[in-house]
Amino acid sequence: MGLLEDKALVEAALFVSGRPLSVRELSKALGIKSLDYLEKLIELIAAEYAERKSAIEVVKVLGDKYVMQVKQEYSQRVIHLMPRPDLRTGELKTLALIAYLQPIEQSKIIKLRGSQAYEHIRKLTEMGLIYAEPYERTKLLGTTQKFAELYGFPDNDPAIIKEAFKKVVHAEYSDLIAKLEGGSGDNSEESNGESSETGKTS
Repeated sequence: MGLLEDKALVEAALFVSGRPLSVRELSKALGIKSLDYLEKLIELIAAEYAERKSAIEVVKVLGDKYVMQVKQEYSQRVIHLMPRPDLRTGELKTLALIAYLQPIEQSKIIKLRGSQAYEHIRKLTEMGLIYAEPYERTKLLGTTQKFAELYGFPDNDPAIIKEAFKKVVHAEYSDLIAKLEGGSGDNSEESNGESSETGKTS
């Protein structure tokens, strides 16, 4: 494909993903091998949105990822129109803990929530509500800009989000927090494989 088609494809990928994507992820998903070329395409898309003063922007986040999002000055005015994520109680509990404890190792969340949290984390990541970055032998979890917009935060500021979730988490999940604070702090989650996690917290 040519430049225009490639640019349109990258724009479509950023739009439908609903979460930050790295250049490598885009390369693998779209079959465009040159990372430099991909980055230039993203820069072109970002410049076009900025030039026409769109309410949408393409920005670099989390070090090396790009996300298409509503600008902060508009997001708060349209947040009531955004669909709320369809999450079950267990998934919401996992999300609340990640929001409060972020950045938090996946191994610690599994220790707190049991093996079903692997599925929770997978779904929350696919929905763009959290990120999962490789970290040693596990992953580092935290909230995304999409999470911030959906739950009424002006920005994805971990300090503000953690403070907002503090009372809820300590009131509802004090047993889990005590479990975490009293734990050994072992991060080597995947060294024993996912099947070794047998907790069945609801």
